[in-house]
Parts: sequence; C-alpha cells; structure tokens
Amino acid sequence: MSEMNEYLNELSASARQVMDGEGTAAPEQTLWPLTVELGWLLTAVPEALDGLGLGVQGACALQTELGRGLGQAPFLAASLAVDALVHSDLNADTKAEMLGRFTTGELATAPLADVSDLAISEDQSTLGGTLSAVPSVDNATELLLWVADRVLLISLDQPGVAWRARTTWDTTRRLFDVTLHDLPMAQQTLLAQGESARALIARLEVQRDLGLAADAIGAAGGLLDLTIEHLQTREQFGRPLALFQALKHRCADIKTLLAAAEALLADSLTLIGDDLSTPQAQLQAKKTKLIACDHFATLAEEALQLHGGIGMASEHNCHLFLKRAMLNEHLGSGDGDYRLDIAERFLAG
Repeated sequence: MSEMNEYLNELSASARQVMDGEGTAAPEQTLWPLTVELGWLLTAVPEALDGLGLGVQGACALQTELGRGLGQAPFLAASLAVDALVHSDLNADTKAEMLGRFTTGELATAPLADVSDLAISEDQSTLGGTLSAVPSVDNATELLLWVADRVLLISLDQPGVAWRARTTWDTTRRLFDVTLHDLPMAQQTLLAQGESARALIARLEVQRDLGLAADAIGAAGGLLDLTIEHLQTREQFGRPLALFQALKHRCADIKTLLAAAEALLADSLTLIGDDLSTPQAQLQAKKTKLIACDHFATLAEEALQLHGGIGMASEHNCHLFLKRAMLNEHLGSGDGDYRLDIAERFLAG
C-alpha cells in the first residue's frame, strides 16, 4: 500500500508540474495531445492490457490535478470510454485494438450527466433519443452510452447522429447535446448486455462521480491557493490582507471544507477499492461527489468575496472557478437527486 501511495504521489506531482506549465484553463487543443503523449489515459488500464494498473485511484489523482488547473481536455469522458472497453465483453483482440486507438490520440467521449431520453425500439432494431453534457463531440470519433441493460459504443460519423454545442457559463468545458435518430442496433458496437451491462453501468457511474469529486477538489485547492496569494500580496492600511484576523478565520474555514472533501475522497477510494459496481460503492461515490461539489461551490463564493473588488470583475480567474463549481453541481445525477437518494438509503437503514 505504501508503495502504491508513493507512486500516486509521484504521479500527482508530475501532473501538477505539467499543469502549472500550461497555466490556468489550458485549452483543449494543446492539453489533449499532451494528455495522450504522457500516457495518462493508460493510468487506470490493467497491466495485463499494457496499462499502469493504478485503477480509479490513479485516474482520480490525475483528474484532481487537471481540475486544479481547470484543464479543458475531456479526460474524464475519455477515461470512462477506456474503462468501459477494459471491462467489456469484447474478445481480447478487438479489445486490444480499440484500446490502442483510444489511448493514443483518437477520442471516445461519454456523457457526464444522466439527462437522456434514449430508448430502443420495441422490435429492438433501432436506437434513438438525446444525450446532454457530452464533452468535445466535435473532436471525437466514438460515443459511449448506456441504455436499459446495454452499453454501446457508437460511431459519430454515421447517418442519424447530430449534435449542437450547449452554451454554459463554464467556459472551461465544451459540452454538446447529441441526438440519435433511428440508429440500427446491429451496426453499433455492443460492449455489454444484460447482467454484465448492469454491472458495467454501475461501475461507470461510480467512476464518473468520483472523477467529478476529484475535479471539484482539485479546482477548490487551486482557487484556495490563488486566494491566499492575493491576501498575502494585497495591502490595506499598510498591511497585507493576510494579517487581518477576520480574513484568516475565513480562510481557515474554507480550508477545513477542502480538507474534509479530500479526506472523504481518499476514504471512499480505499473503501471501494477495485469493486466499483456494488450498491455500497454507488452510495459512497454519490456522497463523495455531493460533498466535494457542495464544498467547492461554497469555497468559490467565499474566494470571490475575499478577492474584494477585483474578484467581482468577470475577467478575473475567480469567475472561471465559480462557474466550474456551479456546473459540477449539476453534472452526474444532479445535486437534488443525490441528496434524495442518499436520504432514502439512510432512512431504509
């Protein structure tokens, strides 16, 4: 375990160095090729499939650093597609060929929200509907989706597939709505069906929630550092703002929120381990995502105020973090759904 932790620390440190070099909100066109070149998409892939074998812990370590720098590369969506291939029912040769494509530059994306009206026709011959919050569709060749008890990978270059950009306040992500119209089921790549599909869907939802939590924690940490730096350099009445006790207390409060979210993510990763498809893993991931995103939003609002007048200017980086925090709350199953599900499971004992 200590060797694993040391490896993860080294991975995080190297990723932070890369992200610091690229600057805040590094654009997708420069960060995505770098992500591929550094082999980050192989982090969670088992060693038997030529990956690093660091599992969801490694993926979350990278997502934390990408979130810290508000990186625009669609790492989480691509990681979901790669993980779906790893745990699919495809034969070994097909799996290896497709993994080779999607870890060396070709992008397979996936929705980051449950907003969808996908449905398979009654005769099981066609697929149709709309998915929301799909990152970087215009740069992708394949789309991962799940409907009923099937997990599919569909080509975006086929008749019946259309998409449009969805404008959001968060300019650090490019999200799209994808519409599918009567796609022939026989022509799509079926990754899993029935019981194995249900287990895979649960796994993907857990990985997505933990990834969103890691993104929120990383971004919150980056914003807190930015805020402390501002307070140390900005002066009022001839003294740095960091020396005022009231501001010290506010920083301590938001640091506590961040530390709690970090501890919960670390604990969840330990409790879940490699088995991401159990109901317990799903509940733990939902708790982690809810708390991390909620604390990130609170920290972002506080940071805006602690920056004073300059923080209110829409051009300041504080607003990039705040808008990312607001969007993170709505991704996944949505803030309200998480609260209700957690409460129902708690009341059920």
